[in-house]
Amino acid sequence: MGFHNNIYSYLQGKKDVILLGFVSASTIASGLVPAALSILTGRVFNLLNEYTQWSDPIHELRLRSMVILALGAGSIVIIWICISSWMLLGERQNFRVRTQLIDSYLQKPMKWYDDNDTLTGDLTQTNRCVEELRSSSAEASALTWKNLVTILALTVTSFYYSWSLTLVTMCGAPVIVLCAIFFSRLIHIYSEKENSHTAISSQLLSWSMEAAQLVRLSCMQLVEVQNFQLAVKKCSKNFMKMCLYASANTAILKFLTLTIFVQAFWFGSTMIRKHKLRIEDVITCFQSCVLLGATINGTLHQIVILQKGKVGVINVNEFLKKDEYLKEDFKNNRRFYLDGGISEKIELRNVQFNYPSRPTVPALKNVSLTLPVGKITYVVGKSGSGKSSLGNLLLKLYDDYNGSISIDGIDIKGIDQKSILKNITLVEQRCTLFNDTLRNNILFGSKETDELVRDESLKAACRISLLDNFIYDLPEGLDTLIGTGGITPSGGQQQRIAIARAYMRDTPILVLDEAVSALDIIHRGLLMNAIRNWRSEKTTIILTHDLSEIGPDDMIYLLEDGEVVEQGQQRNLLLNQQGRFFNMVSLGAGTDLADSSSLITTIEIPGRFKTSTYEDSLIEYELNTPRIDEDSGSLMEICSIPLDDFSHRQKDRSKAPRVTIQEKLNEKDLSSDEKGSEKDRSQDLMSILEIMKRMYSSSSRKGVLYLGIVCSLYAGISNPIFSYTFSYLLNGIVPDGNSDRGSSGYLLKWAFIVMGIAAADSGLTLLKEFILGYHSEIYIRTLRDDAMRKITYNRIEWLTQDNNKPSELSALLMNDLRDLRTSTSNFISFVSSFVIVSSVGLIWAIVTGWKLSLVCISMFPLLVIFSMIYGILLKKYETEYKNTIAKLENVQYEVVTGMKTIRCLQIEDHFKAKFNVLKQTAKLMGQRRAIVTGFGVAVSNGLTMSIQGILYYYAIKLVIHGEYTTKKMFETFTLLLFTIMTCNNLVNQIPDIRRGQRAASKIYRILEGIDESECFETEGHRIVPIVENPTGPIIRFNDLSFAYPTAPTVKILKHLSMEIYSGDRIAIVGESGCGKSTLVNIITRLYECPSNSLFVDNTDVNDWALPKLREQIAVVEQKPTLFKGTIRENLVYGSPLGTADVDVFNMLKYVGIYDFFATLPEGLETKIDSGLLSGGQNQRLCIARALLQRPKILILDECTSALDTMSSHIINEIIREGPPTMLTISITHDEQMVRACNKVAVLDQGHIVEMGNREDLLRQKGQLWKLVTRIGD
Repeated sequence: MGFHNNIYSYLQGKKDVILLGFVSASTIASGLVPAALSILTGRVFNLLNEYTQWSDPIHELRLRSMVILALGAGSIVIIWICISSWMLLGERQNFRVRTQLIDSYLQKPMKWYDDNDTLTGDLTQTNRCVEELRSSSAEASALTWKNLVTILALTVTSFYYSWSLTLVTMCGAPVIVLCAIFFSRLIHIYSEKENSHTAISSQLLSWSMEAAQLVRLSCMQLVEVQNFQLAVKKCSKNFMKMCLYASANTAILKFLTLTIFVQAFWFGSTMIRKHKLRIEDVITCFQSCVLLGATINGTLHQIVILQKGKVGVINVNEFLKKDEYLKEDFKNNRRFYLDGGISEKIELRNVQFNYPSRPTVPALKNVSLTLPVGKITYVVGKSGSGKSSLGNLLLKLYDDYNGSISIDGIDIKGIDQKSILKNITLVEQRCTLFNDTLRNNILFGSKETDELVRDESLKAACRISLLDNFIYDLPEGLDTLIGTGGITPSGGQQQRIAIARAYMRDTPILVLDEAVSALDIIHRGLLMNAIRNWRSEKTTIILTHDLSEIGPDDMIYLLEDGEVVEQGQQRNLLLNQQGRFFNMVSLGAGTDLADSSSLITTIEIPGRFKTSTYEDSLIEYELNTPRIDEDSGSLMEICSIPLDDFSHRQKDRSKAPRVTIQEKLNEKDLSSDEKGSEKDRSQDLMSILEIMKRMYSSSSRKGVLYLGIVCSLYAGISNPIFSYTFSYLLNGIVPDGNSDRGSSGYLLKWAFIVMGIAAADSGLTLLKEFILGYHSEIYIRTLRDDAMRKITYNRIEWLTQDNNKPSELSALLMNDLRDLRTSTSNFISFVSSFVIVSSVGLIWAIVTGWKLSLVCISMFPLLVIFSMIYGILLKKYETEYKNTIAKLENVQYEVVTGMKTIRCLQIEDHFKAKFNVLKQTAKLMGQRRAIVTGFGVAVSNGLTMSIQGILYYYAIKLVIHGEYTTKKMFETFTLLLFTIMTCNNLVNQIPDIRRGQRAASKIYRILEGIDESECFETEGHRIVPIVENPTGPIIRFNDLSFAYPTAPTVKILKHLSMEIYSGDRIAIVGESGCGKSTLVNIITRLYECPSNSLFVDNTDVNDWALPKLREQIAVVEQKPTLFKGTIRENLVYGSPLGTADVDVFNMLKYVGIYDFFATLPEGLETKIDSGLLSGGQNQRLCIARALLQRPKILILDECTSALDTMSSHIINEIIREGPPTMLTISITHDEQMVRACNKVAVLDQGHIVEMGNREDLLRQKGQLWKLVTRIGD
């Protein structure tokens, strides 16, 4: 267990043996350099006592100094190899862990995804843990192990020259170790707590972005921001405690380290005075102690990083450890395979199943049914009856059920799951499309390798699924991007894409789970007819509540509460007028079955799919050539609808780069596909001075900042003071018979003075580290709060931009800003020290000894020039590396959020290949970064050592020539030495500062990219509610024309005029893409419309105070949106404060879902997960939530598309009787919903073509009549 949770636990001996050899050899060699420097320094200073014995002491001094210069030059190569090889080792572990994580996500069973309440938050936090593991096993390990070798070498060297002096010097080591252990445990505890709250914060941020429309329409922006701020505040609280303990650890260890000098020189001087040691011995021991102290001090910071890495690897291992008992069901070790297809039947016998989240509530109860091969079988029932559970079990997504499910007589528990998924395709109501081209989204899962054959099948798939016109009107055709940075198809278009994808797989068994529920009546009938033609003599299982497409000979199983209550062919079930199926059909027709006026019963479905309709399909050209037609304005409206049919990103109409879906993903294809976003990612980094300026201007705790700077300045002042006073102690090693120098009283006095300054320095270090860390945490917490507020209150189209993925923004706010926190606190600390040391220290050194000081100052430009070059190089490679890692994490996010579809389509290999291609690119970037970082650290150390050699030479030369006394030389030299060491430490902080610059650049780009004037959430003037008895229309459209900002030249609504009055229950109908949902977006001001074109209660919609407008409007979206909370929390989301339970229960009864929730053991406190509610139950819950908000205007956007007949009937009756609102608007394709409304408006190509009573419009045989009868033509 100990090694398992070790930061090196992901090393592989055989694969890493060569690199480990370089690491070991270079670490030992670089660790010995300080010991060699100590010996050489002792030899140089020994000339102070020996130079009278040499005939040419300057020549000897030159030789000894040149050896130090040679050591500095040689150490550059050694340290370069050491740092770079360690970083490469860290990268290997980094990518191995990330590979295991992606494998784990791809292998975990669905019950794991169901049970995980903070999935996206945990993903973000796990990625942060991987980065901390990488950092701790790379740079931090390199410096720590090198320092340990140095400590050992210096100790051995010191023992060699004087064992007694060494023992006295090292007597404080046990205390140092005990302090480090004590504080590291405290740091570990609060680091884990911070990580835990970071995961929660990340989850809140991701959900608020994914459910952006619900959050805005429910006026819950403030609540979401406050919830996020509360979680972030808890993160800050734990970090501050961790920072306090880390600062105390640093301060105490610094004091103990500095006192080593006092012990060494007090005892050493005494031994010289007693003639028991030589000056060379003491100087060598002193140099060893100085370097030992500096080494220990430099290791302290690395210990904190190592501790964070330990926490990270424990979290990662805990995550991966879960697989050992979760993925047993997923191991591909079953002995049966369906290689020959399915020839007999699928049979369920006494199947009883409970979802893991509802162990006491059966989803299926002793279900027995037989699904014949080669035929269409319908499984019908109301929402929550268990239909979807059958599909999940059939695909072995869950296997903890009782009873048996067999295919061709073989229990599926003994069949390899991949073999099952290869033979069964599931198309669900809520389809998952991936961030890729439309072409690739259709081709996912296709096993055809011949390109010509695949293209022909693709054409047929697009015809079958009625996608040809949709694709023809896209500016880039099949190469149009789907998802972030591209278009977002509507629910109906997504379902058609999923059907096309299923056609490309063409498996022996097809399961359609409410797969056409989002389509209008025309497309639904045509598509079902096409599916019948395609699936002729193939096994098709249709799980649905829609009974209109069932044929007389189709086999039907009717489910109620998880049980089969009726079964048989449709014609036989309809003969039993007392049966449940007959009652469902009667409810669906809305009247007696013999009523010839029922539109549902008068529509004839052709027996064969009319292929001639698509004989001259435009899809033929669209496979390879995107359409470029300047006269296609009316058709182009489809591709310009962000929240109606789909959002479109404005792009050049040149052909998009294509990624071919094959067994192996080609790196060239992938990289070219991503070039479009690379430009945005590679913008210049913000300078550190600009960051500090912004931090200061936005700081709400300037007093804390001033205090931190003051402590840092005083800590910097203590450096030259310590150097000066220590020089007196150092000078005591050369006794002077003419003064008390070197006497016991002299040594004791200066020993106490030095210890007092060391104590003050340590106390100031504690205050400096904690106060600056505290202020930096407040700073990034402010940035997180501001970013969350602006993201939540920003225009909704901003979220569709390519650089605004939830996964990237979550990683930026919760992970990358930690780097900014480190950068700001470290920069202030080190710059303050640098300013003091370079001003006070150098001035003091110049006053003390200007000749030696000027020699030192003359070499400063070399350090400055190198630092600039190093910073520029590191900026480039650090940014490139971080960008590639962000792409890797986006793939992980896509896998986690679309896992069920990935598993059902068996496209794990595609995402693994996509991940591997990005991983190779990231590896290359990591190697470049390792080389540059190693080079910078090595040259910095080499320059410091070389400068020391030059100063040694000149200082001793001045003493030999009689220009300096030893006292003057030691004073000047110690001041300069500590100045050089401080500058070197500052250079070593450049990598951390650069990482913070990247985070700051991105966060400020986001904050500045959101113009406050565009955040119109608080604009407006009217705050008076809609009057109860208005004399005029509640909503009036006045010659409204509208285009989405992403496609300003494409008018979605054209000169639309319409009046809607109190008491109206109006159905707005029309074909997909005509602009129906755009009306919702404009009424709710998700998008702004021109002034004087839309009035709500006789007030221009743009003059309403937005919160007041939206609190009077409730919208039920086509796709129900719920969060991972309790049922109660979801129901009262957006409702007035103090909503009573009795109101909640009454509303649940009102929408016909109370009985289900009453059976749950925890009632309203039951947590919602993916397996708890069916699609219809989700939708009814959303309707109940909308009505609990007590709106004046209720808008239903295809809200019954996912409901079963009974549930639809309940909702339709609510609309027919009039819900408790002044006005109801229903965007619908459902005939029964149209019947329930007292007014119908037909929208066609952006304007109202007719409006009135349904019966009157049908008698006129106008647009509505054409719309509902076109199927029968």
